[in-house]
This record gives sequence, C-alpha cells and structure tokens, in this order.
Amino acid sequence: MIHDDPLRTEIHAALDEISQPPPDLAPASMARIRRTPAPHRQLMPALRAAGVLALAAIVGGIVFASHQASGNRRPATNSRPVAPTAQPKAIDPSSCRLPVLIMREAGPPNPEANNEGGFVDTRTGQYRADPAASIAGLPGGAFAGTIVKPPQPARVQSYSVALNRWLPVRGPMVAPDGRSYIWIRFLPPGSNGSTFKTQELHRFDVATKTDQLLWTYPGFIDIVRWDSRGILLDTSPPPPDGGASLWWLVDPLTGGAVQEAGVSEPAQLTELPGDRVNGGFGYGSFGMDAQGRTIYRIGSRQSGDREWVFYESAPGQRVTIYKGTQGDATGFDPMDIYADATGLWFGDYDNPTIWHWSVASGLRKITVTGTPAAIAGHGNSYVFVNPAGPCL
Repeated sequence: MIHDDPLRTEIHAALDEISQPPPDLAPASMARIRRTPAPHRQLMPALRAAGVLALAAIVGGIVFASHQASGNRRPATNSRPVAPTAQPKAIDPSSCRLPVLIMREAGPPNPEANNEGGFVDTRTGQYRADPAASIAGLPGGAFAGTIVKPPQPARVQSYSVALNRWLPVRGPMVAPDGRSYIWIRFLPPGSNGSTFKTQELHRFDVATKTDQLLWTYPGFIDIVRWDSRGILLDTSPPPPDGGASLWWLVDPLTGGAVQEAGVSEPAQLTELPGDRVNGGFGYGSFGMDAQGRTIYRIGSRQSGDREWVFYESAPGQRVTIYKGTQGDATGFDPMDIYADATGLWFGDYDNPTIWHWSVASGLRKITVTGTPAAIAGHGNSYVFVNPAGPCL
C-alpha cells in the first residue's frame, strides 16, 4: 500500500509500523517489521523524544517498506552483505548444521519474549538447543526502553563461527570477521531512548574480553553497516529537538570519525510493466545475498495478495526466488534472512520452518521439529525459527 501523506509516512517510520500489519502478530514481531526511514529524517520532536529510532539500531530483523517509484531510500540498517565464512570443505545445504534463533513471543496482555540459540539438522529438520548458548559477560544487546516501549534485557541474537559462540547483537553490529562487535551505551547512566543526552559507540573484542570506547556523539547513532571501509553511521540530534541526519565513517580500531558529505544511495528497483497496482508501485527489501544484491519482495502479507521474492542481477533483470500468492499451498512467508556460501536461508512467519534457496537447487522447505513449546497463558503465542549464522 502506498501512502501519499508525508506526515503519516514519518509517523509510521517512527513507530516501526507497516501500512498493513498482519492480524494478531505478537508485539515483538511487529517491532521487527518496520518501515525504512527517509535518508534525511526530520521527525516531530514528540516522535523523536519517544526514542523509537534507537530501537532500529538494537532490534534486528526484516524491513518491509513501501516505496514510491520516484523515491530514494537509504539501505536498511540490518541489510548488509554477509561474506561467506571460510570453511575447510564444501557445505551441503541439505545435510548441514544451521545455527538458528528460536524466538518465542506471546501477548497481549503482558507481552513476553525470549530467545534461545541452537542448531537445526537440515537433513531431518530436528532442532537441538545449544547448552553453550550464553551471552553472560558480554556487554550490549539490551534495549534501554522509550516512553512507548519498555526496556528489554539482552538476549542471544547471532552465532559467530569464528568464535564458536553466541553474541547478543547481530547484523551490522558484528565485525566482518565475526570476532568483535559494536554496542551503544546511553548517557547519563540510567537514561533511555527518550531521556538520554549522549550515546557512546563501543567495540568489544570477544576473544580478549576488551571493551573499547570508539566514539561519543550528542544524539542518536544508527548503525548502517560495517565493512572494509569502516563502520558507517547515520546520526541525528537527541530528543526533544530532532533534526536532520549526518553520516559518519568510524574506524573500528582507532575510533577516528570522518563525516561523510554524501552517501551514495542504493539503486531503486527497476519498475517493469505490470508492477503497479491501483496506480502505485510498492515493494519491500529485507536483506542482501553474499554478493551484496538486495532481496526484494513485491506484495504484502495480506492473504491472497501477489508474492514475488527476487533480486536483480542487472537493472530490470530479476532472479526469482519465489513467485506465487500469499497464503498459497507453498506457504513461503519469509521473515529473517541469512546469506552464506551455500545460498540464502530464510525464517518464516508461519509454522516453525526454515527455507533454503540457491540458483542451482531452487527453494527447499525444512519443517523444523523439536522446538520449545509456545509460551502458555496467552491468547496469542508464537514460535519463530530464524537463521542466525552460516551452515556448518
């Protein structure tokens, strides 16, 4: 759905909403489906005071955004190419061990959520919890809270093959080599996304257990990506003022920061005949493959709507991952995505399911068994399985 009202668009961006939220979706899941903010956001002071944009830097997951055909959007904060991890032998995706994140969510009332790390045997679909899935002693990962969302403790978020352990952060917050990660601290101590004055950017080396203060900024720090050039940040003033974004490139070793005068925006999806519906061209993006190509989705999550998931090998040249109808017999409803040397791994919004796709083998469904039971005592309770690292 396309909205022409700029204020509505900004409000939805600030509140991490989508234009057509799926019915009965658990609150924590809703937080993971959020609209991509405009390159130079100028939110109303009240919205900025809510601290909602700080949440985007902490809560990982899918970005499902509506785009105008003529618009220009910056990359989603969790959408970075994931370099294939060096492995001693070729991995068979139909018979390997996939790190996964089990997310159990329930509510309302009294929303609950917890994460558990483990592995799925992709040959049988059997899930086994990892008894070593602990983030004890690792800083970061907690959500400090806002006036609209309560604080949340740190949880297991991703698996580092390089370290053979689980981390409390994911996506662009993890170093390309998987051996360290960055996290954000709010100042003054005890403040949250609505009351803070300054944010600190820290880099934690897991192997040496060394925490390094890299950079301090009097405002919001939104982590865009971490690659060979450094850590790219999108920043803006703290509440209640708000204001335009500034882009910075921070050296992950020295903390030296250079303001980026202009950040090249990703190319828009090439519009093809038949893409428009009711006069609008709407599409979503929710990650990249290992070559840095954006994964797009045309169609909403509304039952019966068209569903086309693909990437572009060249402008206008679409490589289809799946094309069908939302709610059809295939049941592909992708959630989180992880790219490794074997192709693409997807979580799913419906029954505990993992999907694998590659050009050579196409789309394969893995029904996951042995997951923890849903949280009891709630009208709505969900168990999601999402990829959290490369298959081993």
